[in-house]
Amino acid sequence: MFQIRSKAGNSGCGARADVRIRTWISVPAAIVLLAGLFGGAGALSQQSQEEIKNALDRSKDIVAHLNSVIQFYRASTQPIQKAGEPNDVVYRDQAAVLSAQVATFAFQSAKAEAEVRGGTVDTGSDDTGEQQRMQTMNASAEKQISDLQARQADLNKQLETAKPSAVAGLQAEKKQVAGALDLANAMKDALQKIISMSDTQGGTGLAADIDRLQRSVPELQSSNKTAAPQLLTLETARSSGVSSQGIVLFDLFEAKHQLDILLKDNDDLHRQALDLRTPLSKVLRGLIQEGQQLSQQAVNAPAVPSSGVAPAGASAPQNIGAITKQFKALSAATVPLSQEIIVLEESRSNLAAWRTSVSREYDSIFHALLLRILVILIALGLIFAGGEVWSRATNKYVRDIRRRRQLLIIRRAVIGFLSAIVVLFGFVTQFNSLATFAGFITAGIAVGLQTILLSVAAYFFIIGRYGVKVGDRITISSVTGDVIDVGLVRFYMMELAGSGTELQSTGRVAMFSNAVLFQAGTPLYKQMPGTEYAWHELIVKLNESANYAMVCEAITKEIQKVYDGYREVIERQHMTVQNWMQASIDAPGVQTRMQFNGGAFQLWARFPVQIRQASEADEKLTQALFELMAKNPEIKSAVASTPVIQASVRG
Repeated sequence: MFQIRSKAGNSGCGARADVRIRTWISVPAAIVLLAGLFGGAGALSQQSQEEIKNALDRSKDIVAHLNSVIQFYRASTQPIQKAGEPNDVVYRDQAAVLSAQVATFAFQSAKAEAEVRGGTVDTGSDDTGEQQRMQTMNASAEKQISDLQARQADLNKQLETAKPSAVAGLQAEKKQVAGALDLANAMKDALQKIISMSDTQGGTGLAADIDRLQRSVPELQSSNKTAAPQLLTLETARSSGVSSQGIVLFDLFEAKHQLDILLKDNDDLHRQALDLRTPLSKVLRGLIQEGQQLSQQAVNAPAVPSSGVAPAGASAPQNIGAITKQFKALSAATVPLSQEIIVLEESRSNLAAWRTSVSREYDSIFHALLLRILVILIALGLIFAGGEVWSRATNKYVRDIRRRRQLLIIRRAVIGFLSAIVVLFGFVTQFNSLATFAGFITAGIAVGLQTILLSVAAYFFIIGRYGVKVGDRITISSVTGDVIDVGLVRFYMMELAGSGTELQSTGRVAMFSNAVLFQAGTPLYKQMPGTEYAWHELIVKLNESANYAMVCEAITKEIQKVYDGYREVIERQHMTVQNWMQASIDAPGVQTRMQFNGGAFQLWARFPVQIRQASEADEKLTQALFELMAKNPEIKSAVASTPVIQASVRG
C-alpha cells in the first residue's frame, strides 16, 4: 500500500485537507495479503478426524457414481418407445423426472462431501484454495472500487460548494482517486480473466471434477423438459398389415431390452449409493452416540462451586459444539444420498411397471400378428383349394383341349390375382405412400420389362379366335412345325422338315416369344381353324404327238378316284369353317389345266389332301398313275417324263 498526503494552504476557515488513499498494488501482493484468511476456515475438530478421513477417502467412487448417474439420466430422457398406450408417455415422463432428481441429489451429496474433504483431507493440491483466494480478492477489488466511486461522488459534491482556496486540494485528491479507480478496475478485469480461466481449465481434485461433470449436463439446470415422442397407438397397429405389425413388434422388443438395461442401471446406482452412504452413516452414528454421552455428562455434572473453579466436565459444551459442526457437515452429504436412494427405489417401481406394460403390449401385438398370418394362410388355402376344384372340374367336363387349356390359364390368372390381393392387403395397409411408390415401380417395370409385357399382351391375341392352339401346324420365320405348348410369354413348336410333300420331325423344339406376333417382318402362317387339309399339285409333261384330251381325262379320273376316298372329310371341314365364319367359301375340289411351259405342253392338276395323311394320298395317286400307264400304252407314250407331285404350300 501507499499513502498520499495532500496539504492545502490555509483557507478561510483555516481547514487542512488530509487525504489517504490505499489501493492494491498487484495480484501477487493481494494473494500474499489474503493467504491467511483461509488457514483454518471450516476445519473440523481433531476429534474423530482420522476416522472421517478414512471414511471419505473415496474420490474415485464418487466420480464413478456421478458418471453412472449422468448415463442413467441421459438414457432415461432418450426416446425408448415408438408405439404403445397413452399411459406409456406418463411412465416415460415420470422416469425422466425421477432420473433428474437422482442426478440432483447425487451432485448435492458429492458437493457436500467435497466441502468436507476440503476441511479434513489433504488432496495434495492447493488449486481449490487458490481459486477461493482469487474469489476473495475479486470481492475485495469490487469493494475497493465501490469505495473509490463513493469517494469520487463525495468529492464532486464538495467541489460544488467548496471555497476557492480549497478547490485546488480537492481537484488534486479527485485526480488521485480517479487514478486509483482506474487501477482497481484494471486489476478487477485481470482477476476475472484469471478466475474464468481457472474455472474452465485449471481445476483439479474432487470439487473440480464434480463441477466439470455438472457442467456436462446443463439440461439439469434448465427448466426445459424434453418433449415426449408421439406414440403409434396399439389400436392402429392391431388394424395394420403384417409388415406394420412386425415393425411395431420389433420396436416393442427393443423397448423391452432398453428398459431391462435401465432397470439394471437403476439397481447398480442403488447399490453404489448404499455403498457411499454406509461409511457416512457409521460416522454419523458414532457422532450421535458421542453427543448423547456428552449431553448426559453435562446434565449430571455438579454445579460450579463458589470458588469459581469448574469441574473436569466443564468442557462438554465446547465438545458438543464441535460434534454439532461435524454432524452438520456430514449430514449435508448423507441426507441427499438417502433421498437419492428413495428416488431410485421409486424409479425402479416406475420402470418395472413400464416394463410390465410394454410386455403386455408386446404379447398383444404378437397375438394379433399371429392371428393375421393365420387368416392370410386360411384365405390362401381356400383360394388354392378352389383352384384345385376348378382344375379337376375342367379336366373332367371340358373335352375340347383348346378350351380346357384356356380355362386352366384363366384359373392360373385368377388364383394369382386373388393370392396377390390377399397378400397385399394382409401385409400392407398404408396405401397413401404405396401409390406413389407403385407409380415409380410401374414406370420402371414398363421400361425394363417392355418385351415381357408385350409378350403377355400378345398372348391374349394368340389364344383368340384366330389364335394358335396346341396341335396346330404353323409356319413362322421360315420354320414349319406343330405347336406343342403355348405359354404366357412364349410358345413352343416341334420343327418339321423334309423334301417334297413329306415332313418329319427333326427332334428340335423351336421357341418363339409371343411378341413375335407384333413384328411386321416375321409373319405367322397357320391353318384356318377347323381345316386340316392342304393343296398338292401334279405336273405331267406331254409329248407333241400325244392325244391331250384323252390323256387329261384319264389322269383326272385317277386323281378324282383318289380324292373321293377322303372327300367327305374335306367337305365336312369346309362346312364347319363356313358356318363358323358365317361367310361363303369356295368348296375344295380337283382342278386341272393344260398349259404350255418350257416349250412343251403339260398337265397341271391341283387337289386337296389331309395334312396328316398327305403322304398316303400322294402314294395312292402315284400307284394309280403307274397302273394307268401300265394298262394303256398310248398314255405311257404320251407322257414325256416322270410326273411330279409336290405341295402347293408347304405345311
